[in-house]
Amino acid sequence: MDGIDKAARLQAEALLRQIPAARSELRQRLLLAAALTSVLSTRPIVVGGTAQQYWAGGEYHPTDLDLCPRPSTRDLKALVEVGLRRSGRHWVRADLPVAVEFPGSGDDIERTVVVKVLGVSVLMISCEDLYLDRVRQATVSWPREDVSFDSAFEIALTNYIGIDWEYVRERIGATVLAELKVGTLMRGVNRRVRSRARRAYLLTATP
Repeated sequence: MDGIDKAARLQAEALLRQIPAARSELRQRLLLAAALTSVLSTRPIVVGGTAQQYWAGGEYHPTDLDLCPRPSTRDLKALVEVGLRRSGRHWVRADLPVAVEFPGSGDDIERTVVVKVLGVSVLMISCEDLYLDRVRQATVSWPREDVSFDSAFEIALTNYIGIDWEYVRERIGATVLAELKVGTLMRGVNRRVRSRARRAYLLTATP
């Protein structure tokens, strides 16, 4: 089918108009995610810095909204139909303070959660899969601790009780089988992050 459904377009436009006046940068990016969810044929998954801020809070200030997967030919047309234009890696609109980027396929994402944004079900990468992504990135500098290590720690500490550590262990184990060097490094990063997060959590939980 050619073009965006009229109802979907109207819903997207209504959401886009609310972005400039949104109360926070995180809210702005979630509204943009909701608008694009309304018009893209494949439901996008929020990843990157927006997901980091959603799961860990703090002062993380991404400059754009990262979504997976990359848009199809039909979805590229849909982006244009709602007024976005390509500028390098990003899609922008003159009246919006936030841009969107599609950094990858998202094939490694196994779990998502639904975040309701004004009635739209936006898919967010799970806490566990985001944590695993940061752990994997941290292997590049390991054993030196870099920004990815810090991000993994923030996620682990903020979600220490709720995170599915067994799932994390199983995913890292599968990586060891598929990519021995990377998986082994991920095990080392995870052990240090989890141990440090556990100590910090116990300190804050002690009356």
